[in-house]
Formats: sequence, structure tokens, C-alpha cells
Amino acid sequence: MRILLVLGTSTGGVGTHVAAAARSFAAAGHRVGVVGPAATQEQFGFDDRPRVMFAPLEIPVGVGPRDAGTVRRLRTLIRTFRADVVHAHGFRASLLTSAALTGMRKRPRFLSSWHNTIMSTGGRERMERLVAARIARTADTVLGASEDLVDLARELGASHTGLAPAAAPSPRFGDDIHAGLLRARLARELGFDRDGLILLAVGRIAPQKDYGVLIDALAELAADHPEVQCLVAGAQDDAERARLDARIEEHARAGRRPSLHFLGQRGDVGALNQLADAFVLTSRWEARALVLQEALLTGKAIVATATGGTPGLVGDAGLLVPAGDPAAFAAALRRVVEDPALREELGHRAAQRALDLPDEAQAAELLLTEYEAARARG
Repeated sequence: MRILLVLGTSTGGVGTHVAAAARSFAAAGHRVGVVGPAATQEQFGFDDRPRVMFAPLEIPVGVGPRDAGTVRRLRTLIRTFRADVVHAHGFRASLLTSAALTGMRKRPRFLSSWHNTIMSTGGRERMERLVAARIARTADTVLGASEDLVDLARELGASHTGLAPAAAPSPRFGDDIHAGLLRARLARELGFDRDGLILLAVGRIAPQKDYGVLIDALAELAADHPEVQCLVAGAQDDAERARLDARIEEHARAGRRPSLHFLGQRGDVGALNQLADAFVLTSRWEARALVLQEALLTGKAIVATATGGTPGLVGDAGLLVPAGDPAAFAAALRRVVEDPALREELGHRAAQRALDLPDEAQAAELLLTEYEAARARG
């Protein structure tokens, strides 16, 4: 089969997913082409393996006057590659692919993967729903990275849908001594007791992650549990970081400063997971967050917001609370902090659920099954 994968700018999950799929397809003997921005190729190196080719195509985030040229270039690439299947990732890449395929004779099967939901409001939300509806109606199959995205595609008119989660990250285990040394070093650098209870959050400091909920919840626990420390690993949006710092100081003036430490971007998330006692996630929405999968792989108790694909991913391996509810999050944290047996049980369940996470080969096989089904429908 000749498979063409199309994606826009990516620095994380989508690029990782496409690179893994391309690698697996090629290993199975298929011809694979990847189309996307040059910067994305530089980061993920899609074509650094046999049977995979890359063609640069800048796909801006917003609609603009250059879209007509982008569509023409993409149509040429599809024809030149002689694709049997074109699989676009994300709303923007899918919209351009839909336009490129319009009116094409003997067009290949078109699949669209949705990795994010519509979170805008007002006029922007209506526009984004119109875009998503066009994709849903023109794609042969819409694949959602989480169950709610599959439901959204059906609601907007998709005739064929499927759940297509990305492969789980490879376990990044460090040995116990390494984790212990890291805990001691962080405790010394950040000024807390190394024997305290450590919570870990991983993700960019950005509004979608809703770290304000975490700050408020930790403030609720501060008086009763000064031993609780929360580490946050991730790059930051400066404006959001300033807003969060102001929120921390507001709690401090009220005598309940939350013990939260921003570590910045880290390359040792596996070791941080090992040293932590529990994992926390306050996002307003996630599909199947890779950071949650890493927590499952290391057998950590989880407290998270019940949004997107999180309930289906975490199941009974964590305590799930409504998004945007600091009181509910604080109550769940209190249970995990005060009950070591519960932490242990949740961690055991997490390790069990991790056994069912798809690896790269399984995720690719699911996609190939969807490709064949779309081709069979003709």
C-alpha cells in the first residue's frame, strides 16, 4: 500500500504519533510518504529510515491567502506519490487535504485523525465546528484519539468513525538509586524535606492545563499537610506563569502558601515519575495524555480531571474529578495524601492498566485495518 501522511506544525504528540506510524508502516513493507513543515521534519526525522519519503509543505495554523497555493502543492504531491490512502492529522491539515482531493479523479481514500477538541467559544467556536463538519462529511473515515472525539465526529456528520489512540510511550525507567539521588538533590535545591510526600504534574504551563486549580487545591491542603510538595515539569507560557505566580502569592498572603515548584522543561520525566508518590493532572481537556500513560507505566496513583479520553484511559487507576473544580480536586488529593493504602492500591491498578496500552506496532496495525476498510468501501 502507498500511504501518505499529512500533518501541520508539531513539537509533541502528533509528530511523535506520525513518526511511529511511518516507521511501523515501512517495517511492514508499505511505501510511506510524509508531508509537513520543514521544522517538523527537522525535529522528528520522518525519512531517516528505508521506504519513507518526506516532502516539505508549510501548513500555517490560521487560514490565509497562501492556502490556495498550499492546496495546489498538496494535490500535486498526492498525485506524484500515487497514494492509495491519504491520512491527515489535525483539523488544519485535514481541511487542506479535503480541499486538495476535491474534484480529483481516482482520488485515494481520505482519513482524518482528530487529536484535539473544539475549545473555543462564540463566533470562533461556530467557525471551528463548520470546519470540523466539512472534514467529517468529506473524509472516508474520521479517527478520534479519544472517545469524545469519535462522538464529536459522528455528531458533525461523519459516516465512518473509529477510535485510534496513539502508541504508549516507551517506558523510561531509571533505577531506584537514581530516583533516590534525584529526590535528595531536588529537596536540597528547592528547600523541602526529602521524606515529604511528592506529587508530580507534567505539562506545559499554559491555560489548557489549568494549573490554577492545582494551586487552589494545594492551598487547601497547606495547613494540614505541609509535608506535601508538588513538582511541575514543563515549558512555560510567560504570561500564564506570571498569572499563576500572582495566584500563589494571593494564597500566601492568606497564610496558606501552596508548596509548588516549577521545574521548567525536563528530560528526566521517567525518573521524576519514579520518585513521585502520585501523579496529578488538572487539564480542561486531554485526549489520551502521554504524561498519564507514563504515570500508568510507572505504577503511580493518579488524581486527574474527568475530561476527554482521561476516564477511558485511567479507569479505576485514579481518582477522577470534574474539570475546573478546585474543591473537588483538593478532596481527592486529601484522600491520596492521607491514605497510603489507597495510594498503593491505585498504583497497583495503574500498573495493571499499563499492560493494555497499545505499543507502536499495535497502533499501526489498527490504522492499517482502518485503511483497508476504507479501501474496501471504495
